[in-house]
This record gives sequence, C-alpha cells and structure tokens, in this order.
Amino acid sequence: MQDYRNLAAELVAALKKAGADACDVYIGATTRFTTQLRLGRIEKLEQATSKGLGLRVFKNGATALTYTTDFGDRAVADLVRETMEIVKVSNPDKHNGLAPKDALGAFDGKLNLYDEALEAIPAEKKIDLVREAEDAGRAYDKRIVNSNGARWSDSRGQLTLANSDGFTGQYKTTSASYSVQLLAEADGVKHTDGWYSFNRYFDKLDAPKAVGEEAARRVVARLGGRKIKSQIAPIVLDPQVSSELVDIVFGAASGTSIFRKSSFLIDKTGEQIASPLVTILDDPTMSDGPASRPFDAEGVRSMPVTIVDKGVLKSYVCDSYSARRLGLKTTGHAVRGYSSIPGVGSTNLFMKPGATDPKEIIAGVRKGLYLTELNGFGFNEVTGDLSRGASGFWIENGEKTYPVQEITIAGNVTKMLRDIAVVGSDLNFKLGSTAAPTLLISEATIGGA
Repeated sequence: MQDYRNLAAELVAALKKAGADACDVYIGATTRFTTQLRLGRIEKLEQATSKGLGLRVFKNGATALTYTTDFGDRAVADLVRETMEIVKVSNPDKHNGLAPKDALGAFDGKLNLYDEALEAIPAEKKIDLVREAEDAGRAYDKRIVNSNGARWSDSRGQLTLANSDGFTGQYKTTSASYSVQLLAEADGVKHTDGWYSFNRYFDKLDAPKAVGEEAARRVVARLGGRKIKSQIAPIVLDPQVSSELVDIVFGAASGTSIFRKSSFLIDKTGEQIASPLVTILDDPTMSDGPASRPFDAEGVRSMPVTIVDKGVLKSYVCDSYSARRLGLKTTGHAVRGYSSIPGVGSTNLFMKPGATDPKEIIAGVRKGLYLTELNGFGFNEVTGDLSRGASGFWIENGEKTYPVQEITIAGNVTKMLRDIAVVGSDLNFKLGSTAAPTLLISEATIGGA
C-alpha cells in the first residue's frame, strides 16, 4: 500500500495556511476479498479496493468535517477550501478540539498487526478452505439437511493520521475469517446454527474440518428443543453470551453515554457495580490482539485501561470530546472512519478469567440453564433493565440435558453482575475483539411457558 504520511502532513499544512486554528487528516485504505459458497458452488466472489481521506478543522470553537475518495491535487485543494468555508458557518462548542498534545504518540511495542503472507494466498485456496468446512459440516450428521452457506472474508488495511500538533502516524492491519451456517431437521422442526474462525494471520485460523464440525454439532444440539416453566434459577453463560455482558458494561461506561445521561452507570465511578470476581479491561497493546493498535483515531498513544477492578467501576472510557464534556482525560478510545467524526469504541475488551474449568462450573449446578444465545433488543440503557429472548440447554444434576427454546431472560444488568458467583478459565479471542469466559450467575429470572 502507498505511504500517505507525506500527503497527510501536506494537507495539515494547507489547512493551517488557509486559517484553521487546528486540524487533522485521516486517510484510510482497504483491500477486501469475499466469497460466498452454498452446497459447494460459488454464489459470490468479490474483490474491492477503496480509499478515502477526511479533513477535520477547528476554527473559533467550531468544527467541520469533509471527505473525498479522489486524491487528485485539484480535488484535495478544492476540499481544503470547502472545509474552511463550512467551518465559518458551523456552531461553536467549547468542548471541540484535538486530543491533548501530551497524550499524543504511538505504542512502541510489537503488536503483530499485519500478515505479510495473506496477500500471496490465491483465491482458489480460500475457496477450497470454505468448501472443505461446509462439506465437513454437512457430512457430520444425517439430520443436517441443508446449508445456508459458507463465507470467506479477508482484508488488508492501512490507517494514516496527521494533525496540527505535530502528530503523524501510520499502521497496517490484516484480518481473515470464514464461517459455515447449516440447517438441521428432526420431527418436522428445523433449526439453523453455525460457527466461524477469525484471526489476523491466515495460518492461525482453525482448521476447516474443525469449523464445519463445530457448526454441525451446534445445530444438531438444537434439535428436540423444549419449553420450560417460568422460574428463578442459576444460569451459566456461554462465552458468546458473557462477552455480550462485557459489551453492555463498556457501552454504559462510554463517556458519550455518560454525558448524554443515557447510562445506568452515571455517577458510579468508585462504586461496587459487580461481583469482586469481575475485572474488565480494554487493552489495545496486546500482541496479535484482534483490535490492537499503536494509537487511537485522534493520535492518542495506546495504553491498557481497567474499567472494572474486582467489581469496582474504576474509569469511564472517553475520546477527547466526551472527556472534556465530563472534565476528565481521554482514555484513548476514539474510533472513526475517514467520513466520520471520532466517537468512543473498544479495542481488545475482555473480562479477566478465573481458575475454574467450565465443566466444573456446569457440574456444580444442580438445576439451571446453560445460556447459549440472546436475541432481540430488550435493553434499557438508562436503567440497566434487560428482557431478551434466549435459548440454551437445561442443566440437571450437573449435566446439560436437553435444548431449551422460546424463553426469555429478564432482570437488571447490575444485579446480574453482582450475582456472578464463578468466573471460568476459558478466555480467548478466537471469535472477535470482545471476549469473556464462562460465567455462573447465582440466580436469574427465566420466562417460559
């Protein structure tokens, strides 16, 4: 990919010369390859390259953002002029501005963000990989009657950022993933489920046979689902569900949510909001982390941030704008694209694991629910009240017995966090940038028949 650092610096200089009080230039470039197969036949094959640059200008307390995908000299010169015209008619806001100068910089450790080998892997090999995964899944059990498709996606990207306080930075990333979705049927009832693998590095993806068979195992396990009576019982959260709980905490701790008064964590820093077993961190400096980066979207040096420490809310997470609104310091959580202003977003977000094997957690439950999926949107950000559709498996005498469907989980997120009784040892980032181990919540309200 082309080095855009000189272009970014030149545009910063042009904006300053045109009268900007402060400014930054964000340039993104991406190459993507995607293929979709179903029953072994290619349904979609796409390769695309895109790039764009955004100019953000501050003048007399006002800000303006413009962007373009045309990098020609005339186009960017016109964009500079237009941006300065727009900022003149924009409304001032005393909280506008770049990130503090003393927070700028780049993490200088090894992050392992880019797989040099990915570009050289032929499309045929990627297609064969997803075909093999789908075939392995379809052959796993005779009750698997169809496929909803297998998909491959990879990307190579580059981010370049420069601002008028002297910061210039650039880094490259890669990612690769593939998935299989299958359909199983028994007694006239059909279910779908799937599985996937994700990594920055091609050679660290799970084997296609493993992905296909896990997709098959999961969909077959859904067959024969039953309803259960409404009750209060312990629930064990599968890591895919517990990671959603961590996402909820991050969203509630977002500086944007706090200053907009749309969070159940307003004025809660320093308070016990969860079980002492719960520690939640966001760490953009993890080597080979799925969302690691040397700096955020405002050029703030990456650093780990502890959000919850042994159940105590330690920090809100902020970009520079939300930090100024709250009288706080940015935590380096700005995210943006070339066509948008910065907002607050997570990187490698996770709950620290405990020491208990997930099998031991299940074995310790006499009667309860192993929760594998939440669906729907029944969550109140202001109160923390939650009521969502769910499915999973019923636990009897320490063993998963039969699948459970058409139920709801209801309660308050803060109570759920405080009722976490055991934290599992099975943390990993194999499925994305937000991760959590298996959790046992001592009691929850299950809505059933």
